[in-house]
Amino acid sequence: MSTRCLSVLLLLLLAAQSLLRKVRCSPTCNNHCCRFVETFPGRLRRLREDYVQIRDFYEANDDLDTALLDQTVEDSFRTPFACHAMNSILDFYLRTVLPAAITGMPEDTKELKPFVESIQLIFDELNRSVAKCRKYFGCQKQFDIIKLNTSYSQMENNGVYKAMGELDVLFNYIETYLASKRHRNHAVSL
Repeated sequence: MSTRCLSVLLLLLLAAQSLLRKVRCSPTCNNHCCRFVETFPGRLRRLREDYVQIRDFYEANDDLDTALLDQTVEDSFRTPFACHAMNSILDFYLRTVLPAAITGMPEDTKELKPFVESIQLIFDELNRSVAKCRKYFGCQKQFDIIKLNTSYSQMENNGVYKAMGELDVLFNYIETYLASKRHRNHAVSL
């Protein structure tokens, strides 16, 4: 065989090896839960875009120094029961915070309503997917939402401003948790 033929053969082998490595390293999403985790960054981007539209209003009306989504909530997103924490907090926002934000919106800020409703729709979809994918996430223990509910109730009418003003914090917790699940899938598929 000539040197040129060997060079071409070697290049073809290297190209094939490179292609196989890419195929092995890319996650194979053959179920709803894996696809949900892999496509969530797009929804997270939409959540953040909508939040930018309402953030100034809620932060301007939040005159409380106490954090609602405190360190214990963040720590819960780093444990084996993080999916339960996320599910409980999403349920809290869907049942309590977002409806109060929509109904309590002053007339002069009605242009913010579609952004709050968009966040509500994405949270609802996220909540359903998390509930459907409990086995996939490997949840081990329930999250206790009572402290968060109590803190919110003690804030009275200002609770909605606090909770809505901290949505970006919640987005970060969710992003970190779901990103950890993406890395696991990439490692598993190797």
